[in-house]
Amino acid sequence: MMTSMDGINPISSNLMGCFYTETGAEISIGDNVGMSATRMWIRQKLTIGNNVNVGANVLLIDNDCHQIDYRMRRHYASKHFSPEELHDCVHSSPIIIEDDVWIGAHTLVLKGVTIGARSIIGAGSVVTKSIPADCIAAGNPCRVIRKLEQR
Repeated sequence: MMTSMDGINPISSNLMGCFYTETGAEISIGDNVGMSATRMWIRQKLTIGNNVNVGANVLLIDNDCHQIDYRMRRHYASKHFSPEELHDCVHSSPIIIEDDVWIGAHTLVLKGVTIGARSIIGAGSVVTKSIPADCIAAGNPCRVIRKLEQR
């Protein structure tokens, strides 16, 4: 686990960032990437390209975090299910953030999402599906608002 320690800035509401990775998880972060109090729980894979800006308090989660089956979420589940059963039923899928993306503050990016190169994600969005390159997208759920014309 890694936290931002004293690297807190005003836009992050005095919160620290936190990277939580499970055994075997892969994180790849390109050059010139900026993050402010970013939090992530990576079970499988996170790829962040070059020149990416990740706004304050963004949350990146490549998995469901908990089992869908309520019985497996109960405190006594380990008496009824093997560790493998409890682990294997939590679904996970990689997150890919391509080059030159800007993700606005307080955004949630969920499993299986690719954010295309040069796209902008509006603050407070919940990204549940992939977003193509060269667009502005926002909302809950996040949707393309308009395409960007590159100069």
